[in-house]
Amino acid sequence: MNSIKKEPARVRPLQVKFWVTEEEKQRIEKRAAKFQSTAAYLREMALKGKIVERPPSITLNHYLELNRIGNNINQLTRQVNSGEASIFHKRTKKEIEQALTELTGLLRANTEALKELLK
Repeated sequence: MNSIKKEPARVRPLQVKFWVTEEEKQRIEKRAAKFQSTAAYLREMALKGKIVERPPSITLNHYLELNRIGNNINQLTRQVNSGEASIFHKRTKKEIEQALTELTGLLRANTEALKELLK
């Protein structure tokens, strides 16, 4: 009598099924494309709830640029609040306006990309 126990072939031995429309299936597959598999995506959604997807238009370079802009705004604000820049120079004002314009443009582009992604 051999008492060797075999390990199960699958890590997850239970299967869950549910019905969807063709449109729902396409939307699920589109969102799941960023994951290892559709099953991994659905498991993540079911177990952890909401998955925040990064819009495809936001690249590492965009994040780095947003970080630089934020750093510039923080430095300028610190100078104004500390009294180092007691006189609000035209150059400083232009730098702030330029940083805000860049930030607004990036945010607008990313908002549009996010709206497209969530359709």
